[in-house]
Amino acid sequence: MADRFVPIADGFWNIRGSFKIGGLVDIGTHASLARLQSGRFVLIDAYTLTGAIRDQVFALTRDGADIEAVLHLHPFHTIHVKRVAELLPHAVHFGSARHRSRAPDVQWSSLSIESPEAAAHFADDFDFSVPAGVPFIAKDERLHFSSVLAFHKSSRTLHVDDTLTWSTLPFIGGLVFHPTLAKVLERRPGAASEFRAWARDLIDRCADVDHLVTAHMRPLPPDPKTAPVLHDRVSAALKRVESVLAKHEAKWG
Repeated sequence: MADRFVPIADGFWNIRGSFKIGGLVDIGTHASLARLQSGRFVLIDAYTLTGAIRDQVFALTRDGADIEAVLHLHPFHTIHVKRVAELLPHAVHFGSARHRSRAPDVQWSSLSIESPEAAAHFADDFDFSVPAGVPFIAKDERLHFSSVLAFHKSSRTLHVDDTLTWSTLPFIGGLVFHPTLAKVLERRPGAASEFRAWARDLIDRCADVDHLVTAHMRPLPPDPKTAPVLHDRVSAALKRVESVLAKHEAKWG
């Protein structure tokens, strides 16, 4: 399936890319281009821009010169970091400790993407949300639950990686929390209730979101404007994992 550059809203575009499991099953990945109030741009997540996709991005950004930063929201999405840095050598990259360790030669900001300082740095254009009750970087590198959720204020768009995913599977499809939640909840009292409180805050925040872009399962989710509103979908996703949270609380408090 070919990569696509999809206009989502005024000032926000989503890049639907390819990521194959075992070189066979393409579950997709994504990045986004967002315009800032200043008129400049940020790239959200890294994806290698080639061919027509690169041409479209460069046409909007003066051959990439107006892309001032790259926001790497998921600590385990690192495959394309170096190639994007080569394409945009002037851009400042904001990522996690894992990003910096995997690509030490990239021009990294001193602010970690999940930090309150990074959120404050981009507060004019974005709200960031980091899941609670779970580690941001899991010790088991197969567990890809956590990421920074980025709300682009002017376009009312939520860009999210693995934390929430849109599934097209029959019967169990729709918007769901990543299935590794049970494995990443911190083994301590209060972790489940902290996650639940964070998810409820997320539901409230989604009342002001008109558009959703998610990383995997290559089709885009239905636009909340023409489908059930997003906060209802996130509320349903939380209900689906309530048994996971209750089981964790029964064991750990």
